[in-house]
Amino acid sequence: MLVSQIQEENLTADVIDRLLFEGLEDTGESADCIIVLGSSTAAKYRVPVAVSAHQAGRASKLLFCGGARHGGSYSEAEQMCHAAHASGIAEENILAETASQNTIENILFALIELQRAFWLNNVHRVLLVTTAYHMRRSLAVARYLFPTHITVIPCPANDTSTRRDTWTSSSEGIERVRNEAMKIVDYVHSGVIPDFDI
Repeated sequence: MLVSQIQEENLTADVIDRLLFEGLEDTGESADCIIVLGSSTAAKYRVPVAVSAHQAGRASKLLFCGGARHGGSYSEAEQMCHAAHASGIAEENILAETASQNTIENILFALIELQRAFWLNNVHRVLLVTTAYHMRRSLAVARYLFPTHITVIPCPANDTSTRRDTWTSSSEGIERVRNEAMKIVDYVHSGVIPDFDI
């Protein structure tokens, strides 16, 4: 089934599972940089995954993305920087972009930071850290917008309500996962990412 053929009425649990989760497991590969996308809970769920990957020697630099403030004084990226530093990551290994306001901008502005820190021609592989249910859309955007010589590797993080094995257990999980699935469909219909088969 092509993503463009998905409609809300045929959005079954099986379709959601294939669309959002299938084939997106962490392979354990190393990269030049770990990119962590922002959210209101990214410091809690995504930063530990990125820190663990860094400490395992999978990449020397972490790039935190997100300018949204969610009513607080710190941006998503700044909150993640604080959490990473508190986890023992040295300041010189932390990069941040604090302007992006959504997933597409996270990816676009990450490119600018990669250029400034490495020069894009020197970047060949990046680990992409975001919540597991958000990975398909983020990965599709990154693979579409990044230069073709950069391989984007999924490194998913789990939260409590949208895990692959638990999202059907709560109304919050069901709603969030269904909304994410339809965002992917909308991205395909609007041409933000190419259509693909699941």
